[in-house]
Amino acid sequence: MTAPATSPKPTRPSTSVVLRINAAVAVVVGAVLLAAPWSEPYEHLSDFRPVPWVYAQLAGAAFIGLAWTLWRASRDDGAQRPVAQGAALVNIVAFVCIAIWLFSDDEGIPSSGSFGSWAFDAVAVVLLVLGILEARAFRASRS
Repeated sequence: MTAPATSPKPTRPSTSVVLRINAAVAVVVGAVLLAAPWSEPYEHLSDFRPVPWVYAQLAGAAFIGLAWTLWRASRDDGAQRPVAQGAALVNIVAFVCIAIWLFSDDEGIPSSGSFGSWAFDAVAVVLLVLGILEARAFRASRS
């Protein structure tokens, strides 16, 4: 008698793949933030421009450093779990900050429906998804 056919479990991306995707996202976000002093990159974001720009550049530098750490950890089995845990915290906190900011009455928020608004929404969702995928490292540490 043969075993009943079961549907295969959906495959989840490995931690190293998630870390590399997160590194690529961090490089893009970091580059956009490093470009804060120049108005050209921000013209398409509905005139959103961080002021004072020095804080955005510092955040951009932090994102570039995070990207390097994520990329390196993706190739080191011993570093993957703690780095994924830290990245999960960073991504989920960043999502919460962006979500609160988008739903506030701040003057610097791009108008609803504009490219800038869509860009912030997309970044927030990507950060949340990466944070959830990386949060698996917390469950793995309990077992």
